[in-house]
Amino acid sequence: MRERLTVAFVLLVVVVLLVAGVVRAFTLRDLVEEREAATLDRTAQLVAVMVGNAERAGDPVTTTILQPLAVDRTAITVDREGLPRVLVTGAGYETADRASDTVGRETVGQTMVTVRQSSTVIDDIFGRNVGALAALLLMLLLFAGAVGFLLAGYLSRPFVALAESATALGRGRFDLELPKSSIPEAATIAASLRASSVRLEDSIKRDRAFFHHASHVLRTPLTGIRLELEELSLRPDLADDVRRTATRCVGEVQRLDAVVDDLLDFTRGRSLVAGAEITLAALGSRIAQHWRDELPETVEVRAYVDGGGDARLTPGPVEQVLDHVLADVASTAAGPVSLRFAGQAQHVRIRIEGGLPRNGTKPGDPSEIDPAQAMVEALGGRLSGDVLSESGVEILLPRR
Repeated sequence: MRERLTVAFVLLVVVVLLVAGVVRAFTLRDLVEEREAATLDRTAQLVAVMVGNAERAGDPVTTTILQPLAVDRTAITVDREGLPRVLVTGAGYETADRASDTVGRETVGQTMVTVRQSSTVIDDIFGRNVGALAALLLMLLLFAGAVGFLLAGYLSRPFVALAESATALGRGRFDLELPKSSIPEAATIAASLRASSVRLEDSIKRDRAFFHHASHVLRTPLTGIRLELEELSLRPDLADDVRRTATRCVGEVQRLDAVVDDLLDFTRGRSLVAGAEITLAALGSRIAQHWRDELPETVEVRAYVDGGGDARLTPGPVEQVLDHVLADVASTAAGPVSLRFAGQAQHVRIRIEGGLPRNGTKPGDPSEIDPAQAMVEALGGRLSGDVLSESGVEILLPRR
């Protein structure tokens, strides 16, 4: 996103600079032509004064007098009534194409002085000015690129953070670190993601409550009914047809109990976020790399998959739980840290050993892992142990 915003900003500046440059180029050429025309008019005035002084003094007006005034690529013509034309040309003046020349004239009495300048003079002056203008536009373009890169980074930063939060939510995490931005669109997206994370957390809690409630409300009555029917079928004074009916009812109750077990197992095994599952081996590798990045370089992190590496599960809840444990490990451990992952039929077992404690560090208060404990319990798992204890921390989570 940052690159696209930078390119868009630079393209906008290029368009603006091109329009401004073209307008400035036309204006510059007009200014050069006006300035050169004014210079030629002053030259014509000077020549006219010199011719008038020469005539009053009785001196002939020759090319020798006028030649010093004919600078490079200019021609001076003096027309007087009854006298031959006097013409002098400067070096480089071409008489082939006089229609495009810049002309300055001055008339004094019966004397008309015309000063012509080749159009190549204006072309050269304009070319030099256009080169400077192009260099200025290039500098402005580079400056605009740098400003655009910084501005694009500022504008895209909250959206990049929102994209990362949305990805985390898609992995099943709801402890989102949402950016605070004054951009209305970013604030709206952040509010939507926050609401979605709250709904996801509530959904997990409702599912957990449903498991407990369904297990108690459905299984307990069914077990009571089955025991009553079995006891009834064992009575010696019971008629044969009643005993057969009671026996069939026991079978139906057992079948219904099996159906309840299947439904609960299906609900318990249902993915928390469909399509977000990864293997336990890939998750262990990702978590181990994250711990290596977060812990000091002096703390070695070792990761092992003791079995069930191909088991698939939603990564977000596991990452969220282990982030809480990581905070405790980062504040206490000074030695190597080992992470052991094991996939089982219905659960994932994770063991964390914090290694050697820092000097003077004592095992922490169990309340320090309350966030992780609460998260594990909300997921229907169990957390036990302490990071600095010999046995470490053991986490048992459902494979959802």
